[in-house]
Amino acid sequence: MESAEVQQRCTAEDVSSTLDKWCEDIFSRLVCENRISNIALFVLVDDKLKLIASQTQDVFNFYPAFKPCEEYSGYYIDWESLANKHKQHFSFISELAFNGGWQQDNQLWEHAVIPLYKREHRLGYLLVEAETSTRERRLSEKGFDWVRENVDTHLKCKILAHRLNQQNVNSRKSELDLALHNHTLASQLGYLKNLHEISLRFTKATTINSLCRIAVELGRDKLQIDRMGIFLCDVETHKMWGTWGTDPDGQVVDRSEFCQEMPNTLFMEEAFTKKNELIVKENVPLYFGKEQVGIGWNIMMAMWDGDECIGWLAADNLLYRTPLDEPKKEAIKLLAASVCQKIVKLRHTEASDARYSQLVTINSERGSELKALKHKLFAKKRNERWMGITDVDTGLPNALAMQMALPGLLKQARKEKQRIAALSIDIDSFAGYRKFYGDMAATNLVKKLADVMERQVGSHLSGMFAYSSPGTFSLLLLHDDDLMLREVAESMVHGVYHLNIPNKPSANYQRVTLSLGMTLSSVSVFTRKLKIMKRAEKLKTTAIKLGQNRVCLD
Repeated sequence: MESAEVQQRCTAEDVSSTLDKWCEDIFSRLVCENRISNIALFVLVDDKLKLIASQTQDVFNFYPAFKPCEEYSGYYIDWESLANKHKQHFSFISELAFNGGWQQDNQLWEHAVIPLYKREHRLGYLLVEAETSTRERRLSEKGFDWVRENVDTHLKCKILAHRLNQQNVNSRKSELDLALHNHTLASQLGYLKNLHEISLRFTKATTINSLCRIAVELGRDKLQIDRMGIFLCDVETHKMWGTWGTDPDGQVVDRSEFCQEMPNTLFMEEAFTKKNELIVKENVPLYFGKEQVGIGWNIMMAMWDGDECIGWLAADNLLYRTPLDEPKKEAIKLLAASVCQKIVKLRHTEASDARYSQLVTINSERGSELKALKHKLFAKKRNERWMGITDVDTGLPNALAMQMALPGLLKQARKEKQRIAALSIDIDSFAGYRKFYGDMAATNLVKKLADVMERQVGSHLSGMFAYSSPGTFSLLLLHDDDLMLREVAESMVHGVYHLNIPNKPSANYQRVTLSLGMTLSSVSVFTRKLKIMKRAEKLKTTAIKLGQNRVCLD
């Protein structure tokens, strides 16, 4: 009964009704007869397909100036190709409406794209969409015959009448057009001034989180945007997450907990394909997260860092249903560009700070490592210092060991009030021996003679024995008995002689012999360390000059 009344009313008003009223009546009857959820009417105007009216979940919108057909879904759709593709079955099933944003569980959509003709002349297309829970198609071509007949009879005339009326209104209201133009300019100037203030406030943002909050708050207050949200994304991982946005009541809220996979829709694909363009959707479902909260226009502007999409800015008119004019479009576009530029700058700053922090950490670690290395180097040098007190080849204490031990011996001599005997011993013709018999034989000779001399000294005499230079020994002994020290010196020389070790380079004895010089000195605070061995070395030189194999005493 209700359907019949609607049909009767529609037929009665066809002749006299305006284009917008005619569209609303046609849409109303489609909803009643076929339980249609979404309807859109596209007509050819000057050979271009335009959107003239749409209805989404009982919300009807008429566009007097006609909209680009892309603004229904937010992306280009080839309606002619789609109608021809499904001509045989009339309708087709998919998981999402053309103007939908989120896929709902257990919900499918049945679509039909109906070509509209005036006799053989194509006028446009009618899109109808109905919710369904199964994949069985219930829309039939026969159920839309009345639409085609009505369109054939009235649509072209009503379009012509509407355009003529628009032209008449425009011609009669040139002053109104001028006032409207001036209003548009004033609106643009106001937006630009407010955008300048917003940009100045952006300079106070030190993090991306604070930047997004400032942008949303000022976009709402300064640009009269009902609702706005800024989302960041990672295209590689296909993830998106919220920052700050507005709830269904227009209050600014933290949306950082909103994180999920990016919706795989043509609208998103279009937004990422068209760089630096504002994507507009008219009369579409509006969401808060995944929950639908109303119907209205929705816009999206992707933000790019070079070739990398870093996120997008979205806005709608949920609260006050204000129309979307060109000045507001341009203002939102400039706001998105400004936010994008600042996010990129903050990212670079954060990356630089992270690198600086990393460098500080690395520098601290390197400092600790350097300190540890210095300690190791000090320990190594100390070890080398102690390791350096022995001769590399023979393993005997060297001149450095003697030099280090001398202060202790002098101190001990002063304390015990003893004299100190200095002995300088030279292996006669040692250079010739090494050259004739080789380095290994020379090293073994030194070790053997050292054992002989140490046995002659015995363990009852305190002192220091060293191999001070190639073929030369130094010996310091603490003792007061002149005769005993003389016997020790002579036993060394005689003991080596009687070893009968061949030494062909020796001109005098043809065997290994020693030349020894010895001094006995009292020790006082005025005793000079360097002179103790010097006197013994001079006496040793005298022994060599006298023919070797002898002892010279002071």
